[in-house]
Amino acid sequence: MEPVRVESRVVKETLLFEIPSSLLSFVPETVWCPSPSRDHRTSPYPVPQSIRMGVQDSQECGAKFTFPPLAVVVSGKGKKSLVIVSASRNWHRWNFCEFSVREKGVQVKVDLEGHTLPEKIKPFVSVYIVPSREEEKELALLSRGYLYLYPQVLQKKKTHFSWWHKPIYCGWGDQVALSMYLEGPGPEARALAYCNQGLYQRWLGRLQKADIPVGTVTIDAGWSPAGTLEPFKNHWPDLRGFVERQHQQGRHVLLWFGLWFHEGLPDKWCLQAGKKLTVDSTHPGYIKYLRRQIRRLLSPEKNCFNADGFKIDMLQFTPTERHSRGGEQFGRTFSSGPHPRIRPFQSLWGLELLYRLQKEIYQTAKKIKPDALITSSTVHPYFHDTFDMVRLHDTGVITSDVFAAMKARADLARAVLPYHLIDADDWVHSDYHQWLNYTKSSWQLGTPCLFYAERFVASWEKEPLTREIPLKDLASISSCWKKFLQKGEKN
Repeated sequence: MEPVRVESRVVKETLLFEIPSSLLSFVPETVWCPSPSRDHRTSPYPVPQSIRMGVQDSQECGAKFTFPPLAVVVSGKGKKSLVIVSASRNWHRWNFCEFSVREKGVQVKVDLEGHTLPEKIKPFVSVYIVPSREEEKELALLSRGYLYLYPQVLQKKKTHFSWWHKPIYCGWGDQVALSMYLEGPGPEARALAYCNQGLYQRWLGRLQKADIPVGTVTIDAGWSPAGTLEPFKNHWPDLRGFVERQHQQGRHVLLWFGLWFHEGLPDKWCLQAGKKLTVDSTHPGYIKYLRRQIRRLLSPEKNCFNADGFKIDMLQFTPTERHSRGGEQFGRTFSSGPHPRIRPFQSLWGLELLYRLQKEIYQTAKKIKPDALITSSTVHPYFHDTFDMVRLHDTGVITSDVFAAMKARADLARAVLPYHLIDADDWVHSDYHQWLNYTKSSWQLGTPCLFYAERFVASWEKEPLTREIPLKDLASISSCWKKFLQKGEKN
């Protein structure tokens, strides 16, 4: 059966789509959310059930992908259908949608937050019902539905460069562990102070001693004010020299890029919600500055830093009227209460604001370095031309099986963005053996990653807060990763 388009009606600032069970041809019994829950659930929920998804995660849609797939699979009496939200280019102007599934049918709300006239956007936003084929699994149905609605993701395979497949070292885990080891329990954001050149050289030296084949070094949060993207001189007195030494050793360097943070930027380039909230990705002054700073960070020219790409993070700070979050830098953020309406320089909103900002970073970087690597966690096909590699994001607290939880995320990413590489991530804490086992096997999910070279975060509250990582355990990671690299070379 062909996909069926559902008509909407306007209710205040919302587009409302109503799908009776007769249109589904079955009475809903369960609903499946593509994105795993905060506690890593991947199984369907019995109805009645509501699932909210969008710029910020919810209990049911909790894998920290921004934006996640905006769809659910509804099942009953041996039948199932995908219910999926889509829009024309430039019309993804919402932050949240909600799927409410009852026995009588499905209701989908697309919240425009007062930023676009519902009558104006109505022709460009659709909900489709995609009936499943016989024996078709949920992920396959999701993939088929998205390829029908966003065929551009298959029009051209993405170009991959060989170094993108090499293991990644990201210093955030070591930054956090050292802050806790020296200072005791406290906020995670203290780790910003431990992002410095000397410590990164020390940690990389330890990985070298264990013979871990690191191909990419990610300098994480704390290397610069989050808005200005200008290296802290005291922390990174010779960033260019550090980058050059990594290049000489066959490595590449990514820089953490916390989207939306405005540290050091003028008010006129920022959105206001009673106070300074986030950068305004539509403001021409900010865009001009952003392009100049990306060139300064990536270009091999004199007085530039010659880095190789960005780890894009903090996507959940995309501006919203309903749950406004903003701030200067990680650790100095806030949630806004009632406030005047947020007014971007240009009349865009929702996914389009994030798309424009990420696309600007991507295109500018590629003009400077065609092999620049951009990683992000936007697991939605609309963003297919704004980044290269899906980062599986922080695991959160996992009490059962880290690998199974991250595999569910990786499988989802491949279903939605089949030509994007995957950064397996490694921000696992609290269970050392789970972390070690996951890190040794994460190459099975994508490009393997390592967050720790020296100490592991064992607890946030109780001593011992950290534990030292023996060189023999790092060597065991090295052994597993070398087998992966040898296998890749043969292929």
